[in-house]
Amino acid sequence: MALSFRCFAEDPQVSAHLQRGDAEERRGHPRAALACYRLAEERDPKNIAVLLRIAKQYSDLIAQTKPESAARVFADRSLEYSQRAVAIDPKSAKGHLSLAVAYGRLTDFVGNKVKMDYSRLIKEEAVRSIELDPTDDFAWHVLGRWHSGVANVGSMLKAMARVAYGGLPPATNEDAAKCLKKAVELAPQRIIHHSELARVYQTMGRKELAKKEWQAVLALPALDKEDEKDKREAQAVIGAPLSTPARSAAR
Repeated sequence: MALSFRCFAEDPQVSAHLQRGDAEERRGHPRAALACYRLAEERDPKNIAVLLRIAKQYSDLIAQTKPESAARVFADRSLEYSQRAVAIDPKSAKGHLSLAVAYGRLTDFVGNKVKMDYSRLIKEEAVRSIELDPTDDFAWHVLGRWHSGVANVGSMLKAMARVAYGGLPPATNEDAAKCLKKAVELAPQRIIHHSELARVYQTMGRKELAKKEWQAVLALPALDKEDEKDKREAQAVIGAPLSTPARSAAR
C-alpha cells in the first residue's frame, strides 16, 4: 500500500534527506530510501513526516525480507514508528492510516486470537483516519480491504470468533465495494483502487462491473511493480492486451 507524505521540515538538511529518500522510493529502492529518512530522523526525531516515511519503508521491506523472523522485525518497526507519530500528533490522519496498515502487515505473523484483535484495530484506525481526512483515498482503500477481508474470512475463524468474542465486527462485500468506489472517485488515476474493486465485484459475482474495473486497470499507466502485477492480472481475467507501458513515477 502506497502512502503519500508531502510535508517537509524547516531544517534544510532534513528537507534534503527527505527529498533524496522520496526519489529513492520512486525508483523502488526502499532500503536506500530508509537510509535517507533515518538521517533525517537523527536531526529531527519528532518530525511526523519523517517518522511516517520510515514506517512505510519498513512496511515495504517486509515482503522482500527472509527469513520470516527478519520480516517480522520490520513489521514491528513499522508499527513502532506509526505509534510514535500518532503519539506526537493524535490528530494526524496519515498517522492513523499508517497504524492501520502496520496492524494489517502484522496479521501475517500472529496467531488467530491476535489476528482478530488486530482486525478490530485496523478498522478503528482506518475509520479514525477518514474522520480526520475524508478526502484520503488510501484510507478508504484500507477500510474497503478490511470489509472484504472480514466478510470473506474462513468458516473456522468465524466460529472461533463467535466463541471467543461473540463474533467478528460486521463487514460485507457491499460495504467493501462502497469504500473502494469512494477511493476510485477520489483518485481515479490509481490502479490499486480499480484492481481491488474489481476483485470485490468478482467475489460478489458482478462480472460486468468487475470487467469495467479491470478495463480501467489496463487503460491506466503502471507506475510501479504492483501496478504492473495488477495489469497482468487484468489481462489474464478479461483476455485483453496490455494497452499502456509502465513508467516511473510516484503513486
